[in-house]
Amino acid sequence: MTRTRFTVLDDTQRHPDLAERIDQNLRQVAPTVTEIAGLPLPAEVRVRLLTPRAWRQEVRQHLHRVLVRDIADLDLLPAEMGGVRLGLKIASFKPVLLWPLVPATTQEAADARWETTTVPQALRHSGVLTDEHFLVQVVAHELVHHMQAEAASGAVWASLFLPKRGILASPKSVPTVLEGHATWVEQQTLTRLFGTAADFRDGPKSGRYRLHNRNIFRRLGPSREAYVQGSRLIAQAVDELGTGLVNQIWKDLSLLPTEKEITDPAAWIYRIERGHARAC
Repeated sequence: MTRTRFTVLDDTQRHPDLAERIDQNLRQVAPTVTEIAGLPLPAEVRVRLLTPRAWRQEVRQHLHRVLVRDIADLDLLPAEMGGVRLGLKIASFKPVLLWPLVPATTQEAADARWETTTVPQALRHSGVLTDEHFLVQVVAHELVHHMQAEAASGAVWASLFLPKRGILASPKSVPTVLEGHATWVEQQTLTRLFGTAADFRDGPKSGRYRLHNRNIFRRLGPSREAYVQGSRLIAQAVDELGTGLVNQIWKDLSLLPTEKEITDPAAWIYRIERGHARAC
């Protein structure tokens, strides 16, 4: 079995203590997260601490790389490419508004390896640094995203044209599964390690966080519904099917829940069971 290498880089050159805490938390939670999720760890888990400006640039560059891959892989019409490019220009303003609300982001980097990027100031604004359990929660959540990417093994989850890739589920399906699964594992991990699943999302926030989280800013940001509904969906599916069957979804995107199935876990569970029975 390949041993996972944990790499935590402080690109800010100002937060060595935080980098060390994250490294220790990664090593602490990895065995529990692996057991609960039923997924293998990748060969490397890389985390980078960035300034707000550098984080915003990373998010924009990731969206650009997704578009470039879509253009290379798919037969896109000129109108489709033009519309998406316009959408990306508009979306480039979102990181400016959202960075205090996002404790961490895990995505494919320029070198094709997956990494988690985090802004120390965002961890402070979101209340993560007020309690070590909250930092463990964020670390566990992002670690699950690394495991999802490893399990997907080439399946394209990040695309601006999912229907053209044969993924006909609701647009809500991808964030619901990705974030719901990570949230379920994170909560299970906290309960097992600490006996409580206290959630930083319900904890104290800075004035700047509250400012960016109000009205239009909140609508631009991550949907809490995806985390709550997705966690409930995954929890029920694992209770009835176990992690083995549920984890088929990382390689078979046809198993993504429809919009109806997101709120009707029993229907989604039935479809997974039926598909497994046919395969056998």
